[in-house]
Amino acid sequence: MGKANDTDIRISDAERDEAVETLGVHLSTGRLELSEFEDRCGRAAAARTRGELEELFTDLPAPHPDLSSATPPAPLIQKAGQLVANPTGAHKSNELTETDASKALEFVAGMMFILGIPGAILLTVFAGAWWVFIPVGIVLFVSAGTADAAKKKARPETGQT
Repeated sequence: MGKANDTDIRISDAERDEAVETLGVHLSTGRLELSEFEDRCGRAAAARTRGELEELFTDLPAPHPDLSSATPPAPLIQKAGQLVANPTGAHKSNELTETDASKALEFVAGMMFILGIPGAILLTVFAGAWWVFIPVGIVLFVSAGTADAAKKKARPETGQT
């Protein structure tokens, strides 16, 4: 399967709408006559690819519609039965990866949310022990807040953590 050319990339309704608005700017400045504007708007509304929209503006100066979002997708490869966008496995330099400590802290925060809060509500209703919310809240917020701090940055050169 050959690599798609940028002009063959399909466009969205937003890009078609922006092209029609840009054609309106050219109409208002006198670069297009009303019949040309109507023709080009019809072609813009029917356009399916980036190239079809770009050809509407080849003889017009700026402004042109922003078609930068209509770009080819990242190359995908099949790896272990899944499509993967990053075949090298390298991480971005600012990407955090989980550690055993961060997983444990996330588990504690989850259990405190699932069991601690309902338990504190029950103890408050049936035993009047409203103060149980204090340690539950502290453990919940501290464990959830430090879980990200326990993660470490990936090393981009090796792709391993």
